[in-house]
Amino acid sequence: MPIQGNLLTLLRTSPHPSAYESRLESVARPGLSTILVVDDDADTRFMLRLLLEPAGHEVVEACDGEAAMSFIKPNSLPDVITTDLAMPILNGEGLISRLRSEPRTASIPIVVISASPDAARALKASGLVEAVVIKPFDPFVLADCILALAGPASAPALQHV
Repeated sequence: MPIQGNLLTLLRTSPHPSAYESRLESVARPGLSTILVVDDDADTRFMLRLLLEPAGHEVVEACDGEAAMSFIKPNSLPDVITTDLAMPILNGEGLISRLRSEPRTASIPIVVISASPDAARALKASGLVEAVVIKPFDPFVLADCILALAGPASAPALQHV
């Protein structure tokens, strides 16, 4: 059952990440998956960090599409990119278009995390993104989605308790 409400409600109703520490410490981590989280809302980026880091991912944040492109150019590529659609400077659709048009970034899996279901689903139907998660979302659905796209190098996704 999806959790409804704002991000603070989600954080309060989800198990604290430390609840998973003992299980995660026993997992061998040959390499972390790097997830680039692109969202103009700092609370959303923080919540995704709280969800993804305990699951074994390295999280890098960008506040808009232009900042994401600036991060990608000089650095190694992330394993997965999550992006909102409604952002200033360079919105999510513009970011996705630029990523898909450049050979170096064209194959990076993209997950749209948005409160705009029609636009997000249209991107998925067109084949431009690998997955769509609609806000508000169930944190376990998102964790499973990221795990599926990040590949076997990451730690297991958070499991329902």
